[in-house]
Amino acid sequence: MITPEEYALLRTDEVREAIARARGRDPLEVATDRRVPHARLVATQVKYLARAERKLPSYAAAQCILPPRAFEQASSEACAAHKRIAGDSVLDLTCGLGADALFLSRRFRRVVTLERDATLARIAAENFARLGAGNIEVVCSSAEEYLAQEGLRFDWIYADPDRRSAEGRRQVRLEACSPDILALGPLIGRASERLCVKNSPLFDTDEALRLF
Repeated sequence: MITPEEYALLRTDEVREAIARARGRDPLEVATDRRVPHARLVATQVKYLARAERKLPSYAAAQCILPPRAFEQASSEACAAHKRIAGDSVLDLTCGLGADALFLSRRFRRVVTLERDATLARIAAENFARLGAGNIEVVCSSAEEYLAQEGLRFDWIYADPDRRSAEGRRQVRLEACSPDILALGPLIGRASERLCVKNSPLFDTDEALRLF
């Protein structure tokens, strides 16, 4: 994960220009190049921007900030583009790097997306600005805290729950994912009549129909 200090450096003109100059080079070569300011930080961004050209081409083109862990967990743009829900407003409970929120912003007038980690929330907001997505609001909050508010109303609620435990083990049961969509059911139902959940392709469809 990128630290708050590294995030501040990545927003400076010096480091942004260094990343732009180093793109296309071998990241290991960049990391050991004494002429490159903050070479290791620049090298990491060069590495993930190169990988993003296939997975997140819009992010690569806009030279977005790419935290390694968030990048690995992010939906690809090809996957995000498959969502067909649309309307006036949508609440995304699981922002992360924000690929899903970005594509939802093309189908909704207003997108509110939640991210629990304060630094990642700031990175997501910075990236949306670089991507020109002005109708996305990033809120640093857990789904549980945000949905507890009174008076929320959205056309749709979207979630891509984290399917790994704190120890990194893959979760199979939807109730074990974070956030727990089933436990949040009453609060979700109070805020919207429509829910879209992205789940593992290994998840049993009959089980999903039973749970909901």
